[in-house]
Amino acid sequence: MAILNLTNQATERGVIMPKLNRMQKLMDQRLPIWQKLPRSKKVKWIKSGKDPVMTLAWTIYKYLRNNFFGEVDNDG
Repeated sequence: MAILNLTNQATERGVIMPKLNRMQKLMDQRLPIWQKLPRSKKVKWIKSGKDPVMTLAWTIYKYLRNNFFGEVDNDG
């Protein structure tokens, strides 16, 4: 079994967190529109490649879903 070294992870988090906060703000700008769209238009938006932030969010979501979380229910 591989050994996971978590040394300096607090430092890494400190570097990453401001960028994640910025991404969250960018996604929050899209949220009111996203909530009003039917699924078909959401898919079209994601697949269009015209919104780099949404494309990045989708890529991260798929990676986390496929590699760490699988299907997640509302409880976490």
